[in-house]
Amino acid sequence: MDTNCHALQRSETNAAAPKPDADSPGLHGVGEGAAHLATGQEPADLPAADVGLRLLGIALHLIQGGDEDDAIRTGARRLLSLLDADEQPTAIAADIEPGVHPHQHRVDPPTTATSSTTSAPASATGSVRLLSRRRPAPATTHHTERTPRVAIWCFGGFRMAIGHRTVDWMTIRPRARAAMRLLALHAGRPVHREALIEALWPDAPPASATANLQVAISSLRGLLEPDRERRKPQLVVRTGDAYLLNLPADAYVDTLAFQSALTGSRQAGAVGDTATAVDGLRDALASYTGDLLPEDGPAEWLQQDREMYRRQAANAAAELATAELAAGSPREAVAAAEKCLVIDGFHDTGWQLLVRAYQRIGAPAAAERARRRYSAMLAELGIDTDGPGLSGAW
Repeated sequence: MDTNCHALQRSETNAAAPKPDADSPGLHGVGEGAAHLATGQEPADLPAADVGLRLLGIALHLIQGGDEDDAIRTGARRLLSLLDADEQPTAIAADIEPGVHPHQHRVDPPTTATSSTTSAPASATGSVRLLSRRRPAPATTHHTERTPRVAIWCFGGFRMAIGHRTVDWMTIRPRARAAMRLLALHAGRPVHREALIEALWPDAPPASATANLQVAISSLRGLLEPDRERRKPQLVVRTGDAYLLNLPADAYVDTLAFQSALTGSRQAGAVGDTATAVDGLRDALASYTGDLLPEDGPAEWLQQDREMYRRQAANAAAELATAELAAGSPREAVAAAEKCLVIDGFHDTGWQLLVRAYQRIGAPAAAERARRRYSAMLAELGIDTDGPGLSGAW
């Protein structure tokens, strides 16, 4: 029995097993619907060859005395002949009757095999049915596994998700986390290693700084792609003397979404498409959820970008408030003007728009409070609030 079993198992092992399609339960889709990063076949989704080997073992056991019922042995021999004919089962169903031990057999009347299906004798505890058989399809017909969508947020606090997995940054060192934020700030553009070293290890000796950078990059790769092949990173890659956050084409980055929405708004406004221009302003403000990378405080390497985004967002809010007033929507104008002032409390146009919007909706008390706040802001800046220019601002 051992000799026959080993021989037949070697025969089955050498047979090419069909691979599952990309939409099968063993592979997971990408984008917003991806549940997690696919790491290969799951235990519940065994390849057909593995299932065939298990059936082979069962068949050998039944044939060589595991069960005294002739019908079961006949079905097992039929199954064994199929497995030995270089044909692989592609679908197998097992119907298990609850409450019955799987090794207790009761034989149902055997069915006649047809050209498309072959059935082993069924039992009360379970029947193994071979639903279809076919030779493995060429490898070129199988779909390749897709990569889960990557999403990065830099406004209001740094976050990153790969598929439905939110990256836990607390598992790596602070400088490695800062390196990731710096790369994300320049997503899609290479950052020279000297720029990374200058930003993160400005006072370290060159050799130590280089070693620190290499360790940081290695820890980032291990965190972001724990199942990647050795020496084949996909997200954090080196290009010459620079490092690049290499994002998939469908990746979401809030800074890029913000800039794209502003660009679309300007282009639409230039051709007189006011509705599209306003939608672009709203989309941009929806992306801007706070200061750029606040966890990095006054870090010199991001101050210029932080101020640029803050100014652009405040101006976008003021433009939106102006458009809402022009469209006869003063309440929406109030909301846009308030957002402008949350972003930049010294935005002169934002204050004027807020006062006008309150006046337009018939709220004189609110308008007066806004005017006083505006005057206090000007006084703080040393600007004369009694000048003729201010009185004509409303």
